[in-house]
Amino acid sequence: MLQLRKPSGNSRLLTRLSLPIFALIVGIIVVFASAASYILIRVQNEHTQNMAEQSIKFVYRNVWYQFDTMNNVSSFIISSQSIENLLESTYAHGFEAVDDFYTLQSNLQNLSLLSLLKDSSSASTAKQSYVVSVAFGPGSGLYEIASEHFYPATGIYKNEDFFQEAWFQNLSSGERKTVWWGQKTAPLNAPMIYLARTKSSTKDGRSIGTVIVGADTQSIKGVFDNAPLDKGYYMLLDDSNRVIYSERHAFLADASGLPQVQAMHGPKGTSSLRDGGENQRVMFETLDNGWKLLAVVPERHFSRYTFAISAVGAATAAVALLIAGLWLRRIVIRVTVPITKLVTAMQRPEVAEGKEPLHYLDTGIYEVDELHRKFASMLVMMHGLIEKSFAEEIERRQLQLELLHAQINPHFLYNTLDLINCRAILNGDRETSEVVRALASVFRFGLNRGEVWIPLESEMKQVDAYLHIQQMMVDGLQVEIRVPDELLSVPIVHFILQPLAENAIIHGFAQRTAGCRIAISAHMEDTALVLRVADNGQGCDVDAMNAMLRREAEAETDREAGGSTQVSPAGYGTMNVHRRIQLYCGEAYGLRYVEAAEGTCVEVILPYHMERQASRREGHV
Repeated sequence: MLQLRKPSGNSRLLTRLSLPIFALIVGIIVVFASAASYILIRVQNEHTQNMAEQSIKFVYRNVWYQFDTMNNVSSFIISSQSIENLLESTYAHGFEAVDDFYTLQSNLQNLSLLSLLKDSSSASTAKQSYVVSVAFGPGSGLYEIASEHFYPATGIYKNEDFFQEAWFQNLSSGERKTVWWGQKTAPLNAPMIYLARTKSSTKDGRSIGTVIVGADTQSIKGVFDNAPLDKGYYMLLDDSNRVIYSERHAFLADASGLPQVQAMHGPKGTSSLRDGGENQRVMFETLDNGWKLLAVVPERHFSRYTFAISAVGAATAAVALLIAGLWLRRIVIRVTVPITKLVTAMQRPEVAEGKEPLHYLDTGIYEVDELHRKFASMLVMMHGLIEKSFAEEIERRQLQLELLHAQINPHFLYNTLDLINCRAILNGDRETSEVVRALASVFRFGLNRGEVWIPLESEMKQVDAYLHIQQMMVDGLQVEIRVPDELLSVPIVHFILQPLAENAIIHGFAQRTAGCRIAISAHMEDTALVLRVADNGQGCDVDAMNAMLRREAEAETDREAGGSTQVSPAGYGTMNVHRRIQLYCGEAYGLRYVEAAEGTCVEVILPYHMERQASRREGHV
């Protein structure tokens, strides 16, 4: 009877189909949303960082452009031959130097009005951009009429005010050719940036003055204002880490202790630190004069769009999941509901038992309707085949049973052999009586009440009885049986030694009439029981016989599958033993031929202590 398993509540098609698909869709949407958000956040953060880097590069170029202009002004003064002629002139009286003094003063004034920066905040009219000054020592012809004290304005001054200044000492000692520094100069007390260079004579190389170019720090403020940092700030430090310009620190304040300054390593780079409970990123570059330009930006500035992009990505993923869930549910219900109805109809006992046909359900889905029609036809055909096969099998078993009863009647056979034995004893024919008793033993152990597994001891008794009869038929046949007592109780497959002994007599001794010998032994080999049957007959090709066993085993499988391969008559008994062992013990067991110094040696490989019921029967006679 056809039985259909009823599905449990957790194995419904709707659940099993929708959950994996929905999980797959969720995974895909989450992966794509996360990837898209990550890419957008990464691109936005990199864009923000690039903008900050571009800002500091812009400031760097413009600040150094102004410094380079100051350096160019000083270079112009140093290289100008007309100015050098004025500086090297000597005068008998001080009033004679007045004209040259005002000529030099005019030249310096013109240079101070030069604006090479083209600042956007500059007016259309010319204005003083730099303080251009020249300081003289007593050896200069203009020294007598130069101003006594330095004033932060363009002019010609005596150098006594600079003797104690560190920058002047470095310049005078020749340690540096160009000196940069920041200073508040009285009386204006305005933050100033200065550049000083020594003017040497082109004739004899002696020092004839010091060129000083200064600029108010307000002149570079416009550069920083044109490239502001959102939530960040700039710092311009001299080579001693004193503040030259900063929105947060005083002019010439010592910045060496600031964590932003301590985080700098090398001439340029980027470093991260935490200051005041906030993560900051410090980008810095070193100008050609040794001063450093820093840009300090909070890390949150670079990730300010992270939350917004993540929120948009999460909202988009949620909307996509909602739409996908509704769409998936509609499709799955459309497909699974008709199949569920079909399964419910198939589970009815009347349909499963074939008492009534499967009712037709018009689902509107071609595949489901076709499945319904084909399954209904299959049920009808299957029930018919089952009934026909069941009837034929019963008839076949009945015929086989009747044939066995007709072929073998144990009581009749034993009674007949007993009658022959009694007649032989009464007639004094002891030899005939002995043969009959041996034959009866062979039949008794051979039939064995239909048991498949018997003790090794019973199998040895059967083959011993068979060989005893053969000894009466073959003159000089020697039989040697060696089996350890501990192995006699091991269960083995019934009727395996007699066919091998018979094969040795028929084929091994076909060309030999004297000195025939058969040896049967048993021993353990790892976890297997090995029974060996050896003879001193004409021998065989071991490789060919083992190949035949493999080939005939494959042929037997083909016959079971419906093939028509035939077994060679010569190997039928051997193959029968080999196949029966494999059927009951597995493919790892069976027969194998081994090399022998004389004759043929075949071994039977059986499992040791296999847990089988010795009472199992193939049939009942």
